[in-house]
Amino acid sequence: MDGQFEQKKKQKDETYDIEHLIACFSPMIRKKLSNTSYQEREDLEQELKIKMFEKADMLLCQDVPGFWEFILYMVDENS
Repeated sequence: MDGQFEQKKKQKDETYDIEHLIACFSPMIRKKLSNTSYQEREDLEQELKIKMFEKADMLLCQDVPGFWEFILYMVDENS
């Protein structure tokens, strides 16, 4: 039961992190989009935000080994 709660909390935190990341980049995106035609801006902004969400979600889901796990892996690989 606690596992499900922890997983939901983690997902909620990750979603907040992604939303915060997008919010931080939004002013820069809008500024750069001022170089595009008016008709394309909204679509491009939405596409950029979707791509950011996809990439951030992928990076947050990666299971990165700890330092000692990495060292043991490298030692085993070289043996």
